Amino acid sequence: MFNVKLFAILAEQIGHSEVQLTLTAPITAAAVKTALRAQYPQTASVLADCLVAINQTFVSEEQFAPSEVTEIALIPPVSGG
Repeated sequence: MFNVKLFAILAEQIGHSEVQLTLTAPITAAAVKTALRAQYPQTASVLADCLVAINQTFVSEEQFAPSEVTEIALIPPVSGG
């Protein structure tokens, strides 16, 4: 199980700023999004535009072994003015 930090609308949709997801090797941005979508289907419309950070670095196609992952975060697009 991995703790995944959520921000902005994702945290609002789920009602928590952190969730636990089961992820298997290799851990990728797509795998994180797929696991969150499966556990919280209401996030599907937002997930397509979210950035995934693993170990405080934005990732897209990179693959990680579970032992390499210390932090996962999902950051949806935000607007401000």
